[in-house]
Amino acid sequence: MARHWSQVQESGALLGMRLMFFIHRWVGWWLLKLCAYPVILYFFLMKKPARQASYDYLEKIKSHGGLPSNANLRYWSVKHFFHFGRNLLDRLAAWSGAFNYDNVAFHQRDDFLQLMEKRTGALVIVSHLGNLEICRALLNTSHAVKLNILVYSEDAEKFNRLMKEIDKNRHINLIPITEITPATAMILREKLDAGEVIATSGDRTPPSGGRQTSASFLGAPALFPQGPYILASVLQCPVYLMFCVRDKKGYQIFFESFASRIRLSRKSRDADIETWAQKFADRLSRYTLRFPLQWNNFYDYWHQRSSTPD
Repeated sequence: MARHWSQVQESGALLGMRLMFFIHRWVGWWLLKLCAYPVILYFFLMKKPARQASYDYLEKIKSHGGLPSNANLRYWSVKHFFHFGRNLLDRLAAWSGAFNYDNVAFHQRDDFLQLMEKRTGALVIVSHLGNLEICRALLNTSHAVKLNILVYSEDAEKFNRLMKEIDKNRHINLIPITEITPATAMILREKLDAGEVIATSGDRTPPSGGRQTSASFLGAPALFPQGPYILASVLQCPVYLMFCVRDKKGYQIFFESFASRIRLSRKSRDADIETWAQKFADRLSRYTLRFPLQWNNFYDYWHQRSSTPD
């Protein structure tokens, strides 16, 4: 049975991040880049499950026309890993304030910022395609948007402390969450009423199993979390999608209005959730086919462990 993504340990993540910041601060980008790519190559050679997951994903991309019909998957998988390495470096630059936002293009940002000016808040469903941290470009404006990211990691508080060392203005806050309780909803409602943004992942199921539903993604069924749609129905707030991806010119940040409100009927609750999850999967599929090497889920996505809903 395939392992759940949470069981694919990111060994020494916090220690590694601190080491990267130390190298960046005291030596410079040149040494950091020099160190990063041999490490990525090492992981490609030594981490067979991640490599196989990359092959499987790229095979699906290829079958849907996202790669040339004669594409060599080993070659493209190496590129896939190296794009991930570039993503990590850009993430570090965004966290440390060293990222050049001149090459970031926005799509439909004005509509989103108008919503923020009204201080109504919004729920944003994101994914592990591209680089979420570049959304700090949005925060790098006169509109002081506060972003709260819901995460499943037990290390959220440690990451928050590290982020506080890096980002004195605390524009980004990580909120650990295992399930949606009335208390959680009240806290998030207060943040929305203050005009803040809540971001949650639409492409990873909770480590505890939780509520999940199947949707067709790149031609095969995959598990998606129900949480974003349940949360949206409880909070009754506008819902957006956000994808931040790199092209030859720089980064493109796409904001899409997903729903003005999400309502789940008691009689057809499961069917309603499946409909919304499929809509998200369709949009995610569109962007992965357009930017195939920027997919950052290196585990067996289509055969991840299923759990009985709570």
